[in-house]
Parts: sequence; C-alpha cells; structure tokens
Amino acid sequence: MKVHKPIILCGYTSSGKTTIGSLLAKKLKLDFYDTDQMLTEQNHMSIPEIFSKGGEELFRELERRIISQVCLLGPSVISTGGGTLASEKNALLLSRHGLILYIKRPFEACYQSLALHPQRPLFQKHTKEQLAEIYEKRTETYRRYASLTIENNSTPEAAVDFACRFLEL
Repeated sequence: MKVHKPIILCGYTSSGKTTIGSLLAKKLKLDFYDTDQMLTEQNHMSIPEIFSKGGEELFRELERRIISQVCLLGPSVISTGGGTLASEKNALLLSRHGLILYIKRPFEACYQSLALHPQRPLFQKHTKEQLAEIYEKRTETYRRYASLTIENNSTPEAAVDFACRFLEL
C-alpha cells in the first residue's frame, strides 16, 4: 500500500488517537507525529502551562501553527488534539492536505480515561455533562471531515487493521 499524503487522526480526547496512530505508523513504515506533543516541545510548555499563561485562545493560536507545519510533512501519520477540528480553518487545511480518519470511542470510555488525568484543562473546566455535550458537538465535526470512522471499542490493533483495510482500497 502506498500512502501519498498525511493520514490524520481526529477524535475526542482520550479516544486512542496517539496509541492507534503510533501503531498505524509502524505498520505502514511511516513517521508518526502528535500535534499536542509538537506544540509542547516547540513552545517549551506543557498544555496546562499554556492554558495558564494565555487560556484557550493562546493554545488554539499555537495549535494553528502546528497544523500548518504538519500539512507539509508528506506521507506520515498524525494524531491531532481533540479540539483541533473545532476550528474550521484547521479542519479545511487538514482535509486539503491529508486523509482524515475519525477514531470513535464511546463517551463513557473517553471520560474514564480522561478522569485518570485530572490536570488536563478540558477535565478541569467542565462537568461530565458539559464534556458529553462537547463530545456530541465535536462528533458532528469529525464525521463531516473524515473519510473513514474507525470504531475504537476493541483493541488498538483491531482499529489499525480496519484502517489498513480501508487504505488498501
């Protein structure tokens, strides 16, 4: 199978994008990038520190810069942050330059994983009910831009196998 542009994984926070993305990259023999990791490394701050310094506005501005960079990477696998596609500018840019795959994991499973990291800004700022509303809203956006929805309700390897079957078509 020959990949000609970035494969971009989107999905809610704690949906498994990084785990599935790194496994997919290994299987396809491609480089793997995580936009949140790139953002923290390039800015020498953790995500909570960025939010503390300039709130979500600063975080989204820095994230847009990273999105511009990953669009130039060529064949690779890229895991995006859960809210990356909430910006239509990001979503359009990524869809023009890459193939977007939506990693869908049930909200309750995402929430349980997110609860293990209470320092994350999304978890600190919202109630469970608010997080469920954000999940539903973002789901609509992910579906709009994704070429494929991958159900992550089994193992990461099963999700990777499903993605590979799609990519071979």
